[in-house]
Amino acid sequence: MEKKLDKFHFPLFSVLLVLVGIGLVNLYSALDMWGETAMSHLFWSQLVSVGIGSLFFLVFAFLDYRIWERLTWGFFGTGLFLLILVLLIGDVRGGHRSWLGMGGFSFQPTELVKFAMIVVFAKYFADRPLPDGYGWRELFLPALLMWVPFLLVIAQKDLGGSLFFPLIFVTMAWLARIKKRTIISGLVLAGLLGFLSYQYGLKDYQKDRLKNFFDPSHDVRGSGYHLLQSKIAVGSGQFLGRGYLKGKINKLRYLPAKHTDFIFPVLAEEWGFLGCSVVLGLYLTLLVMGIQIGTRARERFGAFLSFGVVALLFWQVVINLGGVLGIMPLTGVTLPLLSYGGSSMVTLLGAMGLLLNIHMRRFLF
Repeated sequence: MEKKLDKFHFPLFSVLLVLVGIGLVNLYSALDMWGETAMSHLFWSQLVSVGIGSLFFLVFAFLDYRIWERLTWGFFGTGLFLLILVLLIGDVRGGHRSWLGMGGFSFQPTELVKFAMIVVFAKYFADRPLPDGYGWRELFLPALLMWVPFLLVIAQKDLGGSLFFPLIFVTMAWLARIKKRTIISGLVLAGLLGFLSYQYGLKDYQKDRLKNFFDPSHDVRGSGYHLLQSKIAVGSGQFLGRGYLKGKINKLRYLPAKHTDFIFPVLAEEWGFLGCSVVLGLYLTLLVMGIQIGTRARERFGAFLSFGVVALLFWQVVINLGGVLGIMPLTGVTLPLLSYGGSSMVTLLGAMGLLLNIHMRRFLF
């Protein structure tokens, strides 16, 4: 234990600690309605999630990460079972059947399966090194495994959550090296699937989100209202912000889902460009540290695990910020470590512990 602590990645731990702290402070403001306490229980619930996530962080940081290589298929199978269970007895919230209730607690199995998918891809690419690159034949099995949870999450009507499975797969496959002709044919196939999904797969409200992305004035009183208020909140913060607990767009309830999907506009309005730059700098630092840990890992499984965790964090930040800033269509994806959400917090803190573990064990074997 002493040797492990000597190699403890204190910079990564410090950045993570600051981000979680900022998230709690910002969440308190998002839930505080100028003295009203109707939503205060959500803040205490998030504190409990941080506590549980911290335990997972410690377990994942000090338990040999190579155990996941032996548990890969059992872990993945358990995740799929939970996704099927959600479809049968899951709770419906916001139009999504994505939660399993256990006593007074509930969680989203999708978050667990994201991590399980990273483990599956890491084992596959670690066991099959191909210096010349992967073609469709070699990518068929992991792609098939990716489609199973993807379709199960789509069946839950959680489009945002389903996006992470192909994104993580493509990112890790690209890092493993894909043949050029496979990349070209893959882009063509992705374009075709995107067109067919828009024509026959998307619901009307999802199509409206795309229309609002291409034309912000499409329906500012209806489907475009969320994005419009988000932009107003971000812009009104200017350089230094209005001040903590003083965001008018936030406090006057113009921002929808401001403790989940739209947590960043709350931060932008109260802390301005300066505060947003600090948070984005912390995210960037965390991503760079994760990449460095992956490139310095002693074996392929640890390297691909690191890159998978980085991919999960990267895409969640990009999709959320892109949506609330109008750079990408809205998808309902939360901002990691800042948005309210126990399942996401626990999973991400556990994943960060895994990064720390891979870093420390680089010096032990």
